[in-house]
Amino acid sequence: MEDERNGSGTSADAAQKSRFFRDARVEAMQRRVDAVHSEAEDPYTIFRLPATVRGRHPDLYEPKVVSVGPYYHGRAGLGAAQQHKWRLLRDFLSRGSTGNADDGQLGACLRAASALEADARRCYAEGFDEVGADDFAEMLVLDGCFLLEFFLRKGEGQLAAPGGAKWAWQHMYHDVLLLENQIPFFVLEKLHALAFPGEGDREALLDIFYKAFAGDLPSSRAIRPRSGKTIHHLLHLHYECNVRNPSTDAGDIKARKANGNGSGDANGASLAVWKQSPVPSPRSSDGAVKGRLTSMVPQAAKMEDAGVTFKRKPTPRDMFDISFRYGVLHMPAFVVDEAAKVLLANLVAFEQGGGRAARQLDGGNLVTGFVALVGSLVNTARDVEVLRRSGIMHCMVTHDEAVRYFSHVVQYTTMDYDRHLLACLFRDIREHCQWSR
Repeated sequence: MEDERNGSGTSADAAQKSRFFRDARVEAMQRRVDAVHSEAEDPYTIFRLPATVRGRHPDLYEPKVVSVGPYYHGRAGLGAAQQHKWRLLRDFLSRGSTGNADDGQLGACLRAASALEADARRCYAEGFDEVGADDFAEMLVLDGCFLLEFFLRKGEGQLAAPGGAKWAWQHMYHDVLLLENQIPFFVLEKLHALAFPGEGDREALLDIFYKAFAGDLPSSRAIRPRSGKTIHHLLHLHYECNVRNPSTDAGDIKARKANGNGSGDANGASLAVWKQSPVPSPRSSDGAVKGRLTSMVPQAAKMEDAGVTFKRKPTPRDMFDISFRYGVLHMPAFVVDEAAKVLLANLVAFEQGGGRAARQLDGGNLVTGFVALVGSLVNTARDVEVLRRSGIMHCMVTHDEAVRYFSHVVQYTTMDYDRHLLACLFRDIREHCQWSR
């Protein structure tokens, strides 16, 4: 009997202990649940790409010369540029005179960065708990002043690279526009205002980058971001300067026509694509994959065999000004080289990435749609040759490399192929090719 009572007591103790640990685990899990932001409140704007995307082509997404922000901070192989950043910090500080007599301009910048440190840290999808607040603030000052001096020098006609080397400058320029290689734009705004009190307004800062980004996308003219537009980081600003909002643009043209200031775009480019509402494409019970396949366009060589003619658009509004009429696909000329590959891949990744910045885009996944179109057209070297011969694609890489590149970028994109800005164009091409069989 005593053994039975002892056994019963042991079982009761075990049950009580189990409940205690279960309750403690519930409390711990609840704290973590309560700490999670809802999607509408998710504050991050700078994030890493999935390892499966970055790992296959790190040359498209990882910095080659200089790191900006915490993701690649201290990475081996970037030390030379890290030292160069300190030189540009010194030169940037010499431009301003803000600060008190004790610590001068640098102290003012560091105090401002410390005040912004918590907000800046929340902009990243990862917490970087191993980086202390002081170290994080120092990184913001060093990287922010480096970016400002780098682009100020560009506006002054100088190359802010070690020794003024053109190759190094080009790599640095491409590195600072990588999706994972960013710091919050509000940090740049604060540092710029400290260096140029009275004249350091937001418009002056935007002007520095607006001029630098002009012409980065082929056939495109830089667009000045709307007054009051929230900018999250440099890649976002580049997007806003180069990817036109079709609905806003159409509204501007309508206003010009109403005021008697012209009948259309200054280049005479047609807005037919933008005026059409996206039309549903065939879908099936097999889901998104089959729907995606039935919503794409044939390869360029097969389209040519079906009687489609490819022509370069002589005066495009921008690189997305594509039209299809009477069996002729008109496209602006574009270049495929190492710089274009990196920029396009990161603009697509930005559109695809989610977070607060991507949810607020005006372009409507336009870059993704463009890459999906080209990726559909070029599946073989012969397809690339069709576009090259027509003067549309200028390939500075091998034809096979261009095919692999677009295949990679399209493979890791998700887009509603039933409704997107080029859906009508895709539909008209498919219908024409089916009719021509």
